[in-house]
Amino acid sequence: MFDFVHKNKRVVQFILALLVLPFAFVGVDSYVRSATGEKDVATVGGESISPQDFENALRAQQQQMQRALGKNYDPAMFDNPEVRQQVLDGVVNQRLLQVTAQDMKLTAPDVQLRKVILEIPDFQDGGKFSETKYDEVLKLNGLNRMSYEQRLRGDLAQQPMQDVLGRTNFASAAQTGLFQKLTEQAREIQVATIDPAAFIALVKVDDAQVKTEYDKSPDSYRAPEQVKIEYLQLNQAALLGAVTVSADEIKGEYEKRVKEFSAPEERRASHILLSFEKDDKGQPKAASKDAAKSEADAIMKLVTGATSDKFAELAKQKSKDPGSATQGGDLGFFGRGQMVKPFEEAVFAMKAGEIRGPVESDFGYHIIRLTEVKAERTRALDEVRAQIESEVKQQKASKLFSESAEKFQNRVYEQSDSYARIADELKLVAKKTDWLTRSQVQALAAGNPKFAQTVFSSVSVAAKKNSEAIDLGNNSLISARVLEHKASAVRPLDDVKAQISLQLQRRLASELAVKAGLEKVAAATSGNEAGLTFTPSQRLLRQSPLPNVNQALSKSIFATDVSKAPAITGGANDAGGYTLVKVLKVVEPEPATPDKLKSLNQRLAGQGGGDLTTSYLGALKDRVKVVLKKGAIPEKTDKSEKAGEPKQG
Repeated sequence: MFDFVHKNKRVVQFILALLVLPFAFVGVDSYVRSATGEKDVATVGGESISPQDFENALRAQQQQMQRALGKNYDPAMFDNPEVRQQVLDGVVNQRLLQVTAQDMKLTAPDVQLRKVILEIPDFQDGGKFSETKYDEVLKLNGLNRMSYEQRLRGDLAQQPMQDVLGRTNFASAAQTGLFQKLTEQAREIQVATIDPAAFIALVKVDDAQVKTEYDKSPDSYRAPEQVKIEYLQLNQAALLGAVTVSADEIKGEYEKRVKEFSAPEERRASHILLSFEKDDKGQPKAASKDAAKSEADAIMKLVTGATSDKFAELAKQKSKDPGSATQGGDLGFFGRGQMVKPFEEAVFAMKAGEIRGPVESDFGYHIIRLTEVKAERTRALDEVRAQIESEVKQQKASKLFSESAEKFQNRVYEQSDSYARIADELKLVAKKTDWLTRSQVQALAAGNPKFAQTVFSSVSVAAKKNSEAIDLGNNSLISARVLEHKASAVRPLDDVKAQISLQLQRRLASELAVKAGLEKVAAATSGNEAGLTFTPSQRLLRQSPLPNVNQALSKSIFATDVSKAPAITGGANDAGGYTLVKVLKVVEPEPATPDKLKSLNQRLAGQGGGDLTTSYLGALKDRVKVVLKKGAIPEKTDKSEKAGEPKQG
């Protein structure tokens, strides 16, 4: 599976864009179509990119982001025009390569196409390709075999170009060495900060300034769309409290599964390992093996009849097993099948307290001491009572959930004006909320984006009826109905006056802090450090900024001439204040190992391959006409929730 993904990365991306259930992201298609009255959003070499093509790519990105962020996923991030533009750019770039492949007469043979389709897990049933599943998945995405295979063939055809671009670039040893020196070189510095809070008292903000700030961009103070809802949730976890398990049920389950509670024999042993070197083919080197055997024989003589403390002391001194040597050779308890065979056979043939060796394995020669034996036994009912009770409860709750789920789904639809009857019937409690934003509604449903989309849909807002039962996973269903709705609107000046005033105060205090910082830099450069308290020296790396040293200041520090150290520089910090830096010296990195240089060389080559691909695509755009239809990537019509917060200074 992983081999297939690695060899067909571009193909997998295309497949991911298609194999997302269309109802999972309701509204995307209409959102794109409303942007333009024309039937396509762009053309590449005269070939159209349809709203459906864009929708498929957008769905794939949404699904990947949702998997990565989980409960923190916010579907509103895809309302950002820049994000949507990036998605469209990706579709355009893929189409550019496909058009170029057609011009170059590149194609994918039937054998290759068939092999790829047969290996796609989504088309398999029980690990084998299923024509029925194949047709079902395509139908769900509005495709047929001909259209899908034509597009897939085109994608396979341009894959060789991708491979060539990715593998053509290389980095020289000199480039790699310079890269390592630059990226790992450090500066020894001392830091002093000027806090903007010290200037707050000096700043006065009047009503006129507040109104001017508000009038500049009233949309910045827009309140997000909000709803009050009533919701009803059915989940297995909540049903656990209603489930009881009797002592007789626990005993019966124990007797039925008694074999599961049998603990196999376990043994605890310590060892001293003498390893030997191997050649390129993995075979022991004769001289090294002989030396290890001789040392093992000598140690065996020392430990024969010795105390456990003496064995542990020798293990710490002589054993080449880093995991157990510090523990006196102790390996803890283990059962059969957990150790290499020669070692296991020796251990399970020994008596407690016995020392045996040398025993040869692929790791070397072992001197073994058997410490303790736990005979095979069956765990008593009292030992597993809590486990059995929990498992039986889960089974009962799962059964109860299954019996209730269909009733829940039907009733919330049939009795759409109230939850009273179904709540009473299933012993549930309907809950009402205060005003909630979209992200808060989504958080209420364990981060499920479909729930938020359903609640805020125009149909739900207008109808004020129970929504369908939405599956949240983990045996949990939820339904909601809108009680009240507030559209997104610009908040009145009086509501945000205090926020704007504080925002202006902070901004003006920050400006004063920066001004003071610049004056302090000039003074410190002349040797006057009055009023400054520098930290003890710290080491700054290019890729690891220190507190109050952001990336911009870090660049300034590394560009500072330290020939006459200490040198003084500074810059605004992310807290709104100013950071002064005394650069003491340059710290050169340690020489890189061959393995590290090899890794850096591969990294540089990979980056170069990416840059080469970008340049090649840019050149293709000069040759192949690309047209983005006007309004293809529109601004979001309703403001996001974050617009309700005042801009920070």
